[in-house]
This record gives sequence, structure tokens and C-alpha cells, in this order.
Amino acid sequence: MKLLKMWIGLLPLLSLPLMPVVNAAQPNCAKVKATYQCPDVKKKINLSFDDGISDVTPKVLDVLKREKIQGTFFILGNKVDCSLYENSCKQGNEAACKSLNLCKQRVSTLNRMKREGHTIGSHSYHHDRHSELPATKLQWNIQKSKIILADHLTTEPAVFRLPFGDGWFNQKAKPQAMEAVKRNGFEHIGWEMTAYDWNVDYQNGDKILDNVMNQMCSGKGRQGVVVFHDGDFEKEHEGRAFTANNLARWIPTIRCAADFVPLTFFKKKLRVK
Repeated sequence: MKLLKMWIGLLPLLSLPLMPVVNAAQPNCAKVKATYQCPDVKKKINLSFDDGISDVTPKVLDVLKREKIQGTFFILGNKVDCSLYENSCKQGNEAACKSLNLCKQRVSTLNRMKREGHTIGSHSYHHDRHSELPATKLQWNIQKSKIILADHLTTEPAVFRLPFGDGWFNQKAKPQAMEAVKRNGFEHIGWEMTAYDWNVDYQNGDKILDNVMNQMCSGKGRQGVVVFHDGDFEKEHEGRAFTANNLARWIPTIRCAADFVPLTFFKKKLRVK
């Protein structure tokens, strides 16, 4: 009887219209454009991510999927080379077995990345300064990464980004790195803007967002490829948590002044496989 009375009492509430789902507060774009001196015409940018894959990459993929953004990821070959741990694991090394399991998780994330339509390229095998490497090591690094990533590279020619940009920004003085990239059938992709999100001095508040917006808007501004990081080359599994945790909050502000486009918008000769 008590349950019946409770049900009858709820009927008026059930008849009320459902409350709409409230989205997160969107930025005041007029204020954003005034703050960063953005032009009226939106820029075109491609979000790229270096040094992965890592434990935070799935969170980055979640954001890009929700925002319908096709990103570009430059993958370190050693992050998804699970053969590094297999023999030691078979011999009962618990640490190696843990690393093997984490490596398999990263490969699974790489499969998801390809499945969701992102551009995947190589960031070489090791995060070395390639213009300083001996010729044999330079060749091995680039070639080995191509072998490890062969099933996941998404364009023809496959794309490549030199770690630190070393060998690209100084190619006139040290042309050997870019020559090796080309010799191995890669198209090198640099950048027009960088978030400097690897720098702990900027991992505070919206300093990273400010870096991107100021480069994109101030003065004549720029458009093109912007560099973020999902991975950390110095740590085997960990990624750039600050970037992953704040990317969803930054994107609406960037959208006030830019449209997100795939890499092929700027690199017309790339063919998606």
C-alpha cells in the first residue's frame, strides 16, 4: 500500500518534460579572438602528437573522437616493439612480462588509432638526435621503425618526423638525416606551431593553450601543423598526462580561431591507404 501511494505521488513528476543535457560551457569566441588578436578568417590546423604510444594515448583518442578531429600521430618504434620483452618474459622475468603486457596494450591502442581514421607515421625507432648519429645507426633507426610500424602506417608515402626536429630544421648544415628519411621512402613532416607541452614550465593553467593561440593568431599568425605530445620518450610507458587531461578543455577555445583538418589538407600528394 505504501509503495502504491509513493508511485501515485511520483506521477506528476513523471509527466514533466525531460531536462536537456547541458554541455560544458563554451568559450566566448569574440573575447577569445580579441584576447589573442585573431583574424576574422579562421586558420586551418592539424593536431599532431609525438613520442607515443603511452598510457594516456587512449584518453587523447577519446577527446579526438568526441570532437570529430582527425589527428596525426608519430610513433616511436620501440614503444610497440614487443619482441624486446618476449625472451626475458619466457625465462620468468616478471618485470619483462609486465612490460610485455603493457606493450601489447600499446599495440592495441595503435590498432584503435588506425581504426578511428587518424594518420599514423614514424618518429623513428629511438628518440635520438639523428643529425649526430653515425650513418649506420641513422639508417638502422629509420629502417627499423618502418619494419615495426609497417602494418599501421596509413599513407603512401608513409610520413615521418625526426625526433627534436633535429636533421630537419638544420638540414642545410647536416643534410644526412633528411636524405636518410627520403631514402627509406618516407615523407618528412615538420610543423608550423608547437605547444611546448613537453616543457614542465608550461604545464600550469593554460600556458600551453596560450602558446598555440599566440602563434596562430598574433600578428600575421600561422596555420598548418601544430605539435603536441601524447608520449614521453624518456619513460617506457608513461605519457604527457597534462596534455591528455586538458586537451578537451583547450579544443573549444582553439576552435574559435581555427578549423581542424587532416594532414592531407596540407600535404596533397599523400595518398591514404
